[in-house]
Amino acid sequence: MRLYFIYIVLFFFIANHSFAENKLVMITDERCIYCIMWEKQIGKIYHKTDIAENFPLHRIEIKDEKNIYLQAKVTPTFIFLEDSNEKGRITGYSYPEMFWWQVDEIIEQ
Repeated sequence: MRLYFIYIVLFFFIANHSFAENKLVMITDERCIYCIMWEKQIGKIYHKTDIAENFPLHRIEIKDEKNIYLQAKVTPTFIFLEDSNEKGRITGYSYPEMFWWQVDEIIEQ
């Protein structure tokens, strides 16, 4: 049920945007320490990268204060969409080098 909620939110987010474009969807929570780390280490420079030109960042903020379990299990999650199809997914964040390595793996597919 908890994961179902995420899929509903993601569906409505995607439905409000063009299906023909590429994007990187970030599922985030303002109280998530790993989301905060990502924002400080990657988020402030992501828009300047070549990857951002092909996969612009779109954030989905989860604001369900009662569901701490859900927040801890899915944030941050990064979903790469290419022409409305999921190209790849990164669940969680640890440090910049690992993130960029995972991004490269997804982009090169």
